[in-house]
Amino acid sequence: MKTSMKISGLAAGALVIAACSTYKASPELNYYHGPNVPPGYITVLRASPTEIEFEIRIKFVKKQMYHLVLDGNEPVSEGWFSTLRAGGERYTVTMRPKEGLTFEAGKTYRLCIGVQNPQAIQMTSRNYECIADLTFIFKEKA
Repeated sequence: MKTSMKISGLAAGALVIAACSTYKASPELNYYHGPNVPPGYITVLRASPTEIEFEIRIKFVKKQMYHLVLDGNEPVSEGWFSTLRAGGERYTVTMRPKEGLTFEAGKTYRLCIGVQNPQAIQMTSRNYECIADLTFIFKEKA
């Protein structure tokens, strides 16, 4: 009986180590395109190399959604943002690039809006579903 408990404990420990070894602070995921947003549902209000402000006119059921600006499959900017509207039909999100990065003029980016933090799904999948998706070419806008 003691031997079987030791084996069970070793097996459980091995599973924990294996699970932890697949975790990455910046997971390499495939960000699947969600439904393309019709023109006018997401617009860029302001844009500079250090921040982009989006106006989003999509009604989400969840009160918070995870927003990412992607360069290919690499997140340049990401975070949780409230989707609540202050008496209106839209909400705004201001996104800043990660430290050491900037938004580059003429470069194509994607705004991907999802329901989870990408780190939360990396243990079970390499695919991240964008609920709403907008591809855009960055240009400065005051």
